[in-house]
Amino acid sequence: MGFSTRAHRPCFEDAQVVALVRQAGGIPIAKTNVAQLVFFFECTNPVWGRTLNPYSRSYTCGGTSGGEAALLGMDGAALGWGTDIGGSLRIPASFCGIYSLKPGWGRISTAGAIGTWPGFEAIRTVAGPMGRSVEDVELGARLVFGKLGTEYDPAPVPYREPDMPQKLRFGFYISDNFVKPSPANQRAVLEAVEALRRAGHECIEFTVPQAPRAMEIFIGLTAADGYKTLAAELGNDPVEPGVSSLLLGPWLYGWVRNSMAWMIGKLFKDDKLSGTVRAASCKSVQEFHNWVRQRDDYSRMFYREVWDGHGFDGILAPVLALPALPHDSCKFLSALAASTLLYNTVDSPVGVIPVTHVRPSDAATTEWTNPHIGAGHGSPVVEKLLYGKPDEHGIGRGGFYDAEKMAGIPVGIQIVGKKWEEEKVIEMMKVVDRALGPRPFGPLAWEKQGR
Repeated sequence: MGFSTRAHRPCFEDAQVVALVRQAGGIPIAKTNVAQLVFFFECTNPVWGRTLNPYSRSYTCGGTSGGEAALLGMDGAALGWGTDIGGSLRIPASFCGIYSLKPGWGRISTAGAIGTWPGFEAIRTVAGPMGRSVEDVELGARLVFGKLGTEYDPAPVPYREPDMPQKLRFGFYISDNFVKPSPANQRAVLEAVEALRRAGHECIEFTVPQAPRAMEIFIGLTAADGYKTLAAELGNDPVEPGVSSLLLGPWLYGWVRNSMAWMIGKLFKDDKLSGTVRAASCKSVQEFHNWVRQRDDYSRMFYREVWDGHGFDGILAPVLALPALPHDSCKFLSALAASTLLYNTVDSPVGVIPVTHVRPSDAATTEWTNPHIGAGHGSPVVEKLLYGKPDEHGIGRGGFYDAEKMAGIPVGIQIVGKKWEEEKVIEMMKVVDRALGPRPFGPLAWEKQGR
């Protein structure tokens, strides 16, 4: 878990997921690294150190389930498992060029899994499979879906064979309008859309309803106790930079936090980031209940406007705004998780598949560096950090996104389904994977690229 307070305290029985895999003949070979607190999307802690991206040592493998993704990306395991409360199965899968599934709450048992946030249920942590192919992910899901074992926390719904239409109707977006994704991340979605259309499927672009609101709700709920429970076991451990920035908001005096939010909104013209900062406060029980009610209202609105309103079978979306992050940059860029935590807030099942790699030609032009040019812009503060300022050729320089340095890093997409339709998500992952055709991902792909 990355805490020295948990060192030398081995468990004496398997978590339910591990027990089910053993029963099926699986052989656990390793426990892999995670982020400190298991709540930010790098993979480093004072106990085990830092896990690197298999495709570039200068970049993180993602988190929190980053060690698992890196191991699978380098063909070190046949199947892996991770958890997800805001993107922890999906972000490292995209960064490392592998496949993963974040189910909705209630499909996979978390009994016996040691967490860092006992009692917190406003956003539920889920467990899910990670693999080097859709078939690997499907195998993992078939092993554990609906299996009660010795405890009764998952719904007793075993793996079901979905009735798939010949022609699927996908919704897609290349920006949720909270942060504009990089050219490489947008290209990944558009390549999948083009491939699906060639295969005869319908793809319709749509706008995510009130995406910044989902971010505010997520932060409002998770920060409700000032992260005191989450941080309780830090002890005397050094605090990772990504954790420090996370804890800062609710630990500020209210007037300081509100002043910061006002400055961000008024001086920097960034209402999206301002709302997030304002939501990061300690709350009374009554206030907490109100935020839970807002979560439920948002979920109903999302399902009504997106699923009922458009009649989609699934949604294609960027995983993150960047293909990967340089080490220790999460302290500046934690807001990027808005693109994944949206689907934790509404409890949708989501799969991730790798689509492409970053190319030097994926440079950020004035459509990314200038918030008044092009569509899909969101937080001007965050986008300035990502894309910097244009040089004499109009290419963004000085930001965290650098297509030349990132060249070769994998880029995945999210494939989103309706609640309780995990099996359909897996089948849609297969459809998209087949439509895209042969690509340098999967078993032995990393070795063949000379990594």
